[in-house]
Amino acid sequence: MVPQQIKDLLFAVNNVAVQPNLWLWRARLKARGADRLHVHLGCGTNYIPGMLNCDGNLMRKVDLWLDLRRPLPFPDASVLVLYTSHTLEHLFPEDALKLFREIHRVVRRDGVARIAVPDLDYAFRIARGEAESLWPRKFDDHAAQAVNYLFCDGQHKYAYNYPLLASFARQVGFTDIRQVPEEQGFLPRPYGDVMLGGEPEGSLVIEVRH
Repeated sequence: MVPQQIKDLLFAVNNVAVQPNLWLWRARLKARGADRLHVHLGCGTNYIPGMLNCDGNLMRKVDLWLDLRRPLPFPDASVLVLYTSHTLEHLFPEDALKLFREIHRVVRRDGVARIAVPDLDYAFRIARGEAESLWPRKFDDHAAQAVNYLFCDGQHKYAYNYPLLASFARQVGFTDIRQVPEEQGFLPRPYGDVMLGGEPEGSLVIEVRH
């Protein structure tokens, strides 16, 4: 795993270098009159056919190179389905709120955003010895293992439980906020023309609508 200090340096450069690409995509999508987009933010290695897969790492397979700390290039109310999984926790809370505002702006009135993050409550289960997460390193002490799960060797900037994540969504204007039960979260199901789901154990999954 690349040390976080190196990633922070690369993404500091990325934050500036990506801007011309955002202008290009903003103009391209506006010219196309795009209004039923299926967008996957922070795709990482999970490229989903049928979606516009976006990531800041050009070493990955991506459709759109962007930095989630910048405004999204999509027109207002142009996204029918938006998905982001285990990405939000990599942002500081101020940047996460900015991204939530952008998600609220681009998602259609009849659209939905599915958002998954590591679950703080699952970390408490690890600390009590009721669950485990051995990546990126193993600790014999349950509490140390819980810290490892939440902050992932410094990769994660913030942690969420359902009330906190829902409060972020509510602050930016979403009114329909629902937690996806764990047993449903692991089962892919259709969202428009794509199948989403199958998040890893310990995920907190919500769906937000206007």
